[in-house]
Amino acid sequence: MERAFQSWFLKHTDEQLSNLVQATKVMLGKTYHDNQIPRLDRITDELNEIRPDYRIMLLKVDGTVVGDSKLTPSEILHVENHAQRSEIQQATKQGSGKSQRFNKAMDDTLIFYAEAFQDENFNGVIRVSTSTENMTSALWALRSLLALIFLAASVLLAVLMVMSQRSLNQHIAQEREVLEERVAERTREVELLHRLANMLAACNTMTEAQQVVGDIVPRLLGDINGAIALIRTSRNQLEIKLDWGGTWPGEKTYSPEECWALRKGKFHLANDDHTTLPCKHMSTVGGDQTLCIPLIAHGNTIGILHLYLKDIELCHDKQQVAFTIGEHLGLALANLNLQDKLREQAIRDPLTGLYNRRFLEESLEHEIMRAQRRKQCLSILMLDVDHFKRFNDTFGHDAGDYVLKSLGSLLTEGTRGEDVVCRVGGEELAIVLPETGPEGAATLAAKLCETVREMHLNFHAQSLGQLTVSIGISTYPHQGDKGDILLKAADVALYEAKESGRDRFCQSNEVFEPMLANTKSLVDKIMDNAIDTDPT
Repeated sequence: MERAFQSWFLKHTDEQLSNLVQATKVMLGKTYHDNQIPRLDRITDELNEIRPDYRIMLLKVDGTVVGDSKLTPSEILHVENHAQRSEIQQATKQGSGKSQRFNKAMDDTLIFYAEAFQDENFNGVIRVSTSTENMTSALWALRSLLALIFLAASVLLAVLMVMSQRSLNQHIAQEREVLEERVAERTREVELLHRLANMLAACNTMTEAQQVVGDIVPRLLGDINGAIALIRTSRNQLEIKLDWGGTWPGEKTYSPEECWALRKGKFHLANDDHTTLPCKHMSTVGGDQTLCIPLIAHGNTIGILHLYLKDIELCHDKQQVAFTIGEHLGLALANLNLQDKLREQAIRDPLTGLYNRRFLEESLEHEIMRAQRRKQCLSILMLDVDHFKRFNDTFGHDAGDYVLKSLGSLLTEGTRGEDVVCRVGGEELAIVLPETGPEGAATLAAKLCETVREMHLNFHAQSLGQLTVSIGISTYPHQGDKGDILLKAADVALYEAKESGRDRFCQSNEVFEPMLANTKSLVDKIMDNAIDTDPT
């Protein structure tokens, strides 16, 4: 590295010497005349002022010195002939010459460069010399300058590196903060989705599902109006079952053909950057953006998740969250529907659609406790179709089933919404009448006897004749404070109505104690006697 630098500096010095010779030629060509020595002195003086570290000498071809930038004219007269100098000989013969030698007078090594020059006024050699000490000083100065530049560059580089590192650290910190926020947001979404799935799985009714969805879904999707429509069993209509975020602006019921998502089998985003095709059931919102997502469970589409975005732009991540919510809702609502069906099958009589004996026993205990708290009465009506076995033998079991269905519909329509109508077994039915005393129960029993008597039933274009019922009545707390005691009391009263001629009602006037030992045997004996005397 050091040798290459010295070689470059020597080459640069040679160029400087050559350039100074050329400048001298230009000045000589303009101002010098052979007989004007003072003018030549001024030229060398001017060159000496320009480059004092260089010595410029003018020589004739024979080696006589006629000008020197370091000597006066009188001193020049005593300068020896330079014809034997190697650089002068080279310049005379080759046009230019260069040499380097030690000068005892100056106690220094000098570098010489000579070049022939000839014009109409002068024919000779121009020689320029400089001390190696000057070159060394310049070299050290250049080295110092380079060192200073390197130091400055190093400091600047260090400053830039520090600033760059600081900027990089700030950028990394910002990116880390953004990443941590995203991770926290995703963690929160996963936690909420997990809670949504767990809470929906724990729901027993659609009302509970409404509460869960209205509480958790807005936390996931933000302030967005949403709704869930389920397909009816007939598969020809959808009905809004759940909604949140305010009054739902779309249709409450609509056909599957009115929703693009159902027709495509995938989600449909209306009024976005690519399409402006809204679903017909959302036509009332105009050009606002809506999103419909099919709810799929067990391979079947059970409904649609609707989102009314209005002027809110749902980003890609939020859309994915909405799709995940749709998956959870589809499975949860399908399971809820299945639970409802199983529950209905467990508490409903499959023939008449009335509640069964299991539901009667559960609801009766519940109603008795409510009556105890409110200090109110409760009555039970036990109904039995008169001569039903003979009716079945005459017209067939299909006709008997038809009669039971018709009777169940009549009882449902002839009672209040809070009354519980049940099929206990066979042709025997029961009605639980909350907040009803003996008088109210008797009034309803008389009305039912009359209504049944007036029924005209036809089955397969054949009249089934007149139908009558016998009714037994028991009332809480007159006949007891337990469900089984009240049922037994109503059963005994029913037996009395049949013994009295049927097509009538009887009220129980006996008080049945829960711990009475012979109660069950007494009732069983009465029922056995009834079977022996009457096939119904």
